[in-house]
Amino acid sequence: MDEYIATVLMEGEETPTELKSFGITPEEVVDNMVLLPNVEYLYHITRLRDEEIWDFDTELEPLRELRKMITENGGDIGLKISITTDDEDDTTLH
Repeated sequence: MDEYIATVLMEGEETPTELKSFGITPEEVVDNMVLLPNVEYLYHITRLRDEEIWDFDTELEPLRELRKMITENGGDIGLKISITTDDEDDTTLH
C-alpha cells in the first residue's frame, strides 16, 4: 500500500488543501476522495514513493452519483440504470 497526497478543494474554501491518503492504486485514492463528502474538487494526486502525479482537475459530485449507481450482489458487481419519462414511473434496467 502506498502513501499519496491529494490536492483538493474543500467545501466552502477558496484555496486548495492537501489530504494524505493510502491506497494500492491511484484509482483507490480517487475513490477515497469521492467518499469524503466535503471534498468538492480533485486537482491531482501524488504518490510519495516516486512522486508520480496524476492530474484530474474535476468536480467529484458526478463521480459520487456514478458510485451510487454501482450495486453489489453476492460478489457480482453491476450498474443500476433508471430511465424516466414525464408520464411514467422510474423503470430500472438490468
